[in-house]
Amino acid sequence: MTNEEFIWRFLADAGYNNFGIAGVMGNLYAESCLNPQNLQNSTEKRLGMNDAQYTAAVDSGTYTNFVHDSGGYGLAQWTYWSRKEGLLNYAKSKGKSIGDLQM
Repeated sequence: MTNEEFIWRFLADAGYNNFGIAGVMGNLYAESCLNPQNLQNSTEKRLGMNDAQYTAAVDSGTYTNFVHDSGGYGLAQWTYWSRKEGLLNYAKSKGKSIGDLQM
């Protein structure tokens, strides 16, 4: 199943109608191209890491500034520290990657 299909089904199962789903997906596409591991391009350049490298470094704990680096990350390109902290803590509690679409 593609990311597009997964997200569509997830939102449909949550009760959203097709118009609402299309609106949400359009916004997520504009933010991240529906890539849950997407790192903001300017942050990639600043840190010298691509999406996969950054995700792996955060997951392994070798990069420890995820919460406060202000780099947009994920489907919605969260930059604010409390949202990134919540994502990181939730991923850790589930034993999943921060970039896991199903997480």
